[in-house]
Amino acid sequence: MIGSIHSDKIIILVPGIDGSIDYFNEMIPYLKDKYTVVALDLLGQGKSSKVKSDNYTIDSEAWNMLEAIARLKIVKQLIIFGYGVGGLVAVNMAELRGFTISKLILLNTPATDKYSDMDASSSVAAIPLLGKLAKSPVKAGLYFDKNFDRKSLSNPKIVDEAANMVDHKVAKKLQKMSVDYLSEKFLNKRLRTIKIPTLAMYADGDQILGEKGIKDAKATIGRVPGLQLADIKGAGHLAMLEKPKEIVDKIIAFDEEKVERQQVDIEE
Repeated sequence: MIGSIHSDKIIILVPGIDGSIDYFNEMIPYLKDKYTVVALDLLGQGKSSKVKSDNYTIDSEAWNMLEAIARLKIVKQLIIFGYGVGGLVAVNMAELRGFTISKLILLNTPATDKYSDMDASSSVAAIPLLGKLAKSPVKAGLYFDKNFDRKSLSNPKIVDEAANMVDHKVAKKLQKMSVDYLSEKFLNKRLRTIKIPTLAMYADGDQILGEKGIKDAKATIGRVPGLQLADIKGAGHLAMLEKPKEIVDKIIAFDEEKVERQQVDIEE
């Protein structure tokens, strides 16, 4: 957590599977002057503990995110930013406790079960980026746009390190939970039910979700009331590492635009 729990603007950052909160290191400098920033690792990865019951679901991840926020004694309404499958966790947090959330922001999040497993596997083969495979620069490179130079990052091995922190057996269960969640109900129906202003961003160079997965997501959620779609040009699945300022600028613009609209409605 960076900032005060008493801030009027608090944003929660939720990573995707096989990731970690380190994925937000490039974004945070652009966020911290405007928001209190809270980044939380999913159970079973990063520095979080494993699930005691060994039962990994989007629901259990969301409940534990909400519990962590409660332990921090945060009572303000929140902006939730979820990357990849972390976006599904963010949506489920809204399903469980929507009254605590003012806005949702999703980045490269799948919308149907057909493409949901692509968030943690290669776009050419369903092989998790773990162990020795995670050390392959070719596999790790799939998380970025084809033209992106990972040497420009403060930590070029960030994907490898995050994946290697996830137990192999846990990784398989983490991958399955998004398929189960979207098999039960597609993302458009979930967003229509919660009725929370949502910004969904998709990067045109995402090799994990893929071109078909991006088209599927846009077509699925594109007509949801209160939802805005935004394209991130020249970035991949980890767009917030490649273009952190652009991502944050879109977050702030969306946040402030909604506030202005609410004020106009009140005045009228």
